[in-house]
Amino acid sequence: MKVSFKDIAASTGGTLKSGNPDGLATGVSTDSRKISTGDVFFALKGPNFDGHAFVRDVLDKGAAIVVVDNEECLKGLASTASAIVVGDTLKALGALAAHVRRLHRIPFIAITGSAGKTTTKEMTASILSISRNVLKTEGNKNNLIGLPLTIFRLEEAHEAAVVELGISEDWEMERLVAICAPDVSLITNIGRGHLQTLGSLEGVARAKGPIFSLLAAHGVKAVNLDDPWVVRAAGFGGQMVTWSAKDKEADVFIEDSFAEAGLAGARAVYKVGGKRVSVKFSAPGLMNGVNGAAAIAAAYALGVPVSHMAQGLEAWTPVKGRMGLIRSGGLTVIDDTYNANPESMGSALRTLKEARGRKVAVLGDMLELGDASEKEHAGVGRLAAELGVDVLVAIGSSSETTAESARKAGLKDVFSFGTKKNALELLKRILHEGDTVLIKGSRGVALEEVVEGLRK
Repeated sequence: MKVSFKDIAASTGGTLKSGNPDGLATGVSTDSRKISTGDVFFALKGPNFDGHAFVRDVLDKGAAIVVVDNEECLKGLASTASAIVVGDTLKALGALAAHVRRLHRIPFIAITGSAGKTTTKEMTASILSISRNVLKTEGNKNNLIGLPLTIFRLEEAHEAAVVELGISEDWEMERLVAICAPDVSLITNIGRGHLQTLGSLEGVARAKGPIFSLLAAHGVKAVNLDDPWVVRAAGFGGQMVTWSAKDKEADVFIEDSFAEAGLAGARAVYKVGGKRVSVKFSAPGLMNGVNGAAAIAAAYALGVPVSHMAQGLEAWTPVKGRMGLIRSGGLTVIDDTYNANPESMGSALRTLKEARGRKVAVLGDMLELGDASEKEHAGVGRLAAELGVDVLVAIGSSSETTAESARKAGLKDVFSFGTKKNALELLKRILHEGDTVLIKGSRGVALEEVVEGLRK
């Protein structure tokens, strides 16, 4: 990436306070610890940091120019220092990303949803990669900072982009859509995530809806016909590609799907534009069939040949912390520690049900559920019992709620712990060869530490 100082100022609505207008930035950074020579540094403010405090430091490290919204930090800098002053550095970061995105006339697919969006993004990118050079969101860079940083990785060689949009507030989606200007928009589903800030399923649908409603006239909505909230958000206007396991008239219809015994993978058969596509997924879980249908629909909206669908999906592998299988010391560990909400918890427990041997569920708190937290944690405990889990180990402040509900539903081997350390000590005592252990919780609970503890 190369962008002039005058273009940075113009696109962000800022004022070039010092520096040569024709000077060039060759990269973007928001982290003062990771500055490369030639970067434009955006001084962002968060709950635990303020990038304005590091302006002098980043310039000493080789930053070409800084973007700030507090001029006080510029006092005393060398006369050669280059700086742009804006009204809000976070909005300015997004505005520059929108400018860079407009310079690259390639199709963008934007994906959101309460569950499955990362897997669907990875599957979609895998299908497109059969014939195109694809940029995709890496890791969890799906918010108002991460999306711009993804766009700044665009190169002339890229022929398509697949980006993930994650929100927790009802105003964020509008800004994310404005930044990436998608050509295809997709909502995997509407579920009970971020209820603390979004309030209800209706609130979740309303917050995610702008990915459809703000789509450009030429854009295509990829619509899950099995989710009434998604259908409502899509409305009736504009171009659509649909997928479903129930409606045979959908553009992508799931004719059949089943999990293979012993977590050996999953299979699905799709009808796509009148043609049959059979897929063998290497990773376990029936949800792979559903996410695969969403990915096919997104790719189909761009005119990708049906012949590429199976090839792309069979090349897909899950990212770390997303239903990954680890076999160690005679144990099979299902690492699904990346995040959790009630929908994804249910899906993971249903996958555990397909395992051979004793089934052990290690479940951490689901965060950001607000007033619904007690009810939803109780529901997860009850579901674990109903699905035939043999042992439940609950971790976190809501662990006793989950555990007590499981006991009432008939599960006998139930444990609850406030700390991961105590839970791990128990697991090391009770686990034995042949057990399958599901480990899942919200990002803030960091249950990957339990995974690593068992691996060791």
